[in-house]
Amino acid sequence: MRKGTRRVTAAIFALGLVAAACGGDDSSSEETSAPTETEAPATSDAPAGGDEVAAAEAIVAELRTIPTDITVTVAPSAAVPTGIKVAWLACELPSCTEVGEDWPAIAEALGWELKVINVNSATPGSGVQEAIDWGANYISISGSPVAAFQEQYDAATAAGIKFAFAYNGESPADGILTSISGNDAVYDAGTKIANYMIADSGAAANVLMVNIQMFPVLVAEEEGIRDTLAAGCSACTFDVLPVAIEDIGVNVPGLVASYLQENPETNYVTYAFSALPIGVTAALESAGLLGPITQVGVDFDKTGLTEIVDGTHTAWTSNPKAYSAWLMAHAMILDALGDEFTERAAAEVLPNFVLDDAALAQEIIDSSELSNWKGPEGYAGKFLALWGVA
Repeated sequence: MRKGTRRVTAAIFALGLVAAACGGDDSSSEETSAPTETEAPATSDAPAGGDEVAAAEAIVAELRTIPTDITVTVAPSAAVPTGIKVAWLACELPSCTEVGEDWPAIAEALGWELKVINVNSATPGSGVQEAIDWGANYISISGSPVAAFQEQYDAATAAGIKFAFAYNGESPADGILTSISGNDAVYDAGTKIANYMIADSGAAANVLMVNIQMFPVLVAEEEGIRDTLAAGCSACTFDVLPVAIEDIGVNVPGLVASYLQENPETNYVTYAFSALPIGVTAALESAGLLGPITQVGVDFDKTGLTEIVDGTHTAWTSNPKAYSAWLMAHAMILDALGDEFTERAAAEVLPNFVLDDAALAQEIIDSSELSNWKGPEGYAGKFLALWGVA
């Protein structure tokens, strides 16, 4: 059973902050120098050995299937209102580019007016104020928590403006139409990669997770992995190497190599998102550590996909960021019509799968300018059909 997600005071973005943080300082804080140990419960309801492997393999077999359907089925009660004003707050991170890439097409199809406002993810308040001054009916934003723009959020909600969020871990509240891929959804992604490691290792995975624990959703992912290993693999172990944003591509390779030298029993390394392993494979190869290690992760982009193609990583879960804009628009349509979003909780867990096939990884790299999986095939047309838009 899931344990309560740990509250962390600093909360600006989550999955997919990726390559924007690849540069940075050559130094790391003392907190990043040593792993934090996580002890598994002493007992487990799951059977040991072969039964644990069989149970995990059955789950993974389903997770390899690429979703083909969108996650909403209930159509709006009436024709989609036109003339709605939507502000998309586009942050500086590559993941925001993915989340927002379909907003122009959505607005054009629905006859809505779209205003794209560039913001900094840590300080989006001025952008929210610009949306308020413009007269937005709805504001769409990815990553930034309400705490980063509380004054403007209060002003917007007082004016009747509503928000659609993705990747920020906000809880449902008045004025918030969606909180897509929040803590619960990312916890679920952690369970997926954990089951993969159980199955792949024959229930003998000694796991190191590389994580940035300042982000609540990444802590939720960590808990999903830990809890799944504890419940479903009596012989598995789990440890966490906490790192900081500025460590990406700079200190992470050395920190991982040092950990593996000090803990030679480790045979799996999992990464909280796809930018974290930048440079790690080369460091492990140089240190003669690569052979016994299986590398996996959550939220692939081109980095993880390329490693799968090269055979240096084994598996990653997907995260269709472009799809999330359509789900946010769906919530706006329902709200504009006064319809209840009855499918919200299930829909906010985005379509997801585990990718461990090099040919498929290469196909995804070749199929998109952003080298990522955007969602179920034909998802845009399926949303438009559901909305009754030609």
